[in-house]
Amino acid sequence: MNYTSVQEQHDCVPGKQGSHFEHWRQLVSRIFVVLWLTAAVLTVPKGFGAGWHEAGEMVGFLLLIVAALGRMWSLAYIGGRKDRELCQSGPYSIMRNPLYFFSFLAVVGTGLALQQFLVGFIAAISFLLYYAGVIRHEERRLRVLHGTKFEVYRAQVPRFWPKMKLPFGPEVLQVNMRLLTRGLCGGTLWFLLAIIFAEMVEWLHGNGFFMVGTLPF
Repeated sequence: MNYTSVQEQHDCVPGKQGSHFEHWRQLVSRIFVVLWLTAAVLTVPKGFGAGWHEAGEMVGFLLLIVAALGRMWSLAYIGGRKDRELCQSGPYSIMRNPLYFFSFLAVVGTGLALQQFLVGFIAAISFLLYYAGVIRHEERRLRVLHGTKFEVYRAQVPRFWPKMKLPFGPEVLQVNMRLLTRGLCGGTLWFLLAIIFAEMVEWLHGNGFFMVGTLPF
């Protein structure tokens, strides 16, 4: 499951440096996901299958669906921009990093769907800490590329958490279908498959398989 298949402002930040940074960012993300899901499969939280765990699972499913739709929404806007244009419409009108925000929702949603509240909490905090540095790195490059225009945008739109207002955008949007399809296959689809994965893990644990350790919650 790759939560960062498409870089924020991907078509606005060309160059070998960006490609190198993107490679390492994706590698770290994949290692993070493998370790996290391994811990989720091999451990069972106390109260697994109880009412409040089941309720959390349903909320997790909802967050995963919202995350998948949100990433497709974001990709439609950023993929429809010309090279070197600062994207400021659609989801980018209420937050500067919507792809990362919806990926964060997917991290939280996966933890809840797996009924792994402790492991999910650790994963969510780790995501926020790591991607705070990633975002700062990308903002430095956007500042170089767009100068004052980016500074004005940065002052008006929150970095990560959405601004509580209706997003705005053009009536007609040109969509880059190649980028949209790549985003669907490379990242968004995994959010929906996580729902199936969570159900499989629940069945395994319910039948006593892979129950190596127990967590407090």
